[in-house]
Amino acid sequence: MLSTFKTSLQAMIAIGVLLLAAIACGGDSAERRGTVEVTSGQNPDEWVTGSVTYRERIALTPGARLEVELRDVSLADAAAPLIVRQVISDPGQVPIEFRVGYNTGDISDRNSYSVTARIIEADGRLAFINDTAYEVITRGRPTNVDMVLVLVEPPPELVEQSDTGDWRTWVEVPVQVISAEWIPGDPELLVMVKYYRSTTEGCSRPGAETLGADGNDLNVTVTLMQPPPTAWAIPCDENLVELESIARTEASLAPGESYRIVVNGKVTGAFSLPEDRFPRSLIAPSLVDTVELNVMESAPPQYSLRVVSGMPKGSGCSRFNGYQIKRTQPTEIEIEVTHHEVADQFVICTADFPVVETSIPLGSDFESGVEYTIVVNDNTTETFVAQ
Repeated sequence: MLSTFKTSLQAMIAIGVLLLAAIACGGDSAERRGTVEVTSGQNPDEWVTGSVTYRERIALTPGARLEVELRDVSLADAAAPLIVRQVISDPGQVPIEFRVGYNTGDISDRNSYSVTARIIEADGRLAFINDTAYEVITRGRPTNVDMVLVLVEPPPELVEQSDTGDWRTWVEVPVQVISAEWIPGDPELLVMVKYYRSTTEGCSRPGAETLGADGNDLNVTVTLMQPPPTAWAIPCDENLVELESIARTEASLAPGESYRIVVNGKVTGAFSLPEDRFPRSLIAPSLVDTVELNVMESAPPQYSLRVVSGMPKGSGCSRFNGYQIKRTQPTEIEIEVTHHEVADQFVICTADFPVVETSIPLGSDFESGVEYTIVVNDNTTETFVAQ
């Protein structure tokens, strides 16, 4: 019997050791390295979990620490009382997981609570902090949040190596244009520009939107404000979405004239207005006969496209309109050549087939050695390798 008791005791001790080991190894590494301060002194019985990261290309150094706080933010015009604070020393590199324990007796269902985080480097620098509110626990809000911090101060050695001036000062950059077109039928002169913009937080905010008429050129400026290009800059050429901007001016257009649309210094299209005596018309795609790429001997090389197109309803019912250049893919250029066509199907048109030769400037925005494809009116294709 004594032997049986000893065996049972040894088994219980072994189980206890295993449980202690499991407890020691349980939870995430951030919790094991961190210290938790509950201001009420009550033992935690619930947790707010999540992760902390940032997008800059900066590594944390040994001796850095992450501080995560849970606060009562119910009163907008008063200091937010601290509920609990977790400090994680030497957290490693992002993403860093946290697990902040709190006592449910310290939480009121009527109040609002928010989690904040900041990273303090070994030299005492406040390196990163959250600028977005992450509300948790009550009012249907989660208890798990993934926080994205913003840069407060980079390492001094990176600042010294930067040649962009003040790294805090955002710079104005032209948008990546997809296409642009005149919007008819409005008393004002309107041009709609489609462009790409990154949805990455901290990458961009609106810049300028202007439209001015210089003779027969409609000059449009659409820009974004972005962080300056530094060694640690956020990659702002990712997570792109298509947006639209409408620039306007009180300038007027003249019937029978042709106009070019120039966005941020690049020709994106051309259009014309038929003369007043021309019947009501629609814009129709022209029939493309010939496409020829021309390269100018310049540095960098300037490209243009010669397009020969025809209007099937004859000169009595047609007027040349212009073209639109669209770039939705990095290595593909879509071009649409169009004409005005009388809308009334019962009008008797002439039997001739007028042909128009158009020179379309493509600019110099091409990477040497890369193959590009030009598609005209959805069916005529031309490929070339940039010089």
